Amino acid sequence: MFKKEFYDMRLRAFVILAIGVGLFFVLAPFQDVTIEMLKQYSQIQNMPKFLEKLLPKSFIENLSDWSFYIFSQWFGKNLGQMVPILAIIMAFPLFARENENGTIEFLLARQSRKKVFLAKSILGLLTVLGQMLVFSLLPAVYSFFANENLKYSYLLAFLVHTVVGAIFWFMVALILSVMSADQVKPILISFGLLAATTAVGMIKSFKFLNTYTYVLGSKIFQTGRIDLNMTIALFISSIILFGLSYIVFLKKEF
Repeated sequence: MFKKEFYDMRLRAFVILAIGVGLFFVLAPFQDVTIEMLKQYSQIQNMPKFLEKLLPKSFIENLSDWSFYIFSQWFGKNLGQMVPILAIIMAFPLFARENENGTIEFLLARQSRKKVFLAKSILGLLTVLGQMLVFSLLPAVYSFFANENLKYSYLLAFLVHTVVGAIFWFMVALILSVMSADQVKPILISFGLLAATTAVGMIKSFKFLNTYTYVLGSKIFQTGRIDLNMTIALFISSIILFGLSYIVFLKKEF
């Protein structure tokens, strides 16, 4: 069962891993180039005010600090923006593809529903966790070999935010995958929920819905610590979604 599931997901797993690692090495070695480009942009005459707010001189100066550069440009920008998307991509076909192809009956004829569900969902989750760990630890590995000084206390906080954010969106896509008879609905609804919660979360009263604020580490930049309340809320929500997915799968007619 695990062998079959690994075979089914290996291509997208390795593609995601390759894209993430490649993106990091496009970013990390070019700190000086990035700073120089931003300085040139900031010196443009008659620059619109919204661009001045996006690129304040203090921000550009702070990029000279290696830790700030990595945390803001990798976790707070590139990786952070990808985390929910990558988790959804890994989760949405897990059960929906079997339903769409009509192979779920074949699996259930050979294995119990419990074993099928746990094998597919846990292997998918472990794959996502492995990807997020690699992406999150890359700055530490690179900093060691490049002899750069990195604030590892911040790294741990961003690691937690990245992993918990990925788990939550994996579970959102998982329950939609269990409920869907084709692969289109779970991915469209998952991305729709991501976009909707992000947009609504921009309203002050509903900012807790914007998981991007959490994943990008806004609180970490402000306090230097993990956002404990949001971490607990997302983790508990993930457990609930996993339990509901299991119940739905056990009771669903195929």
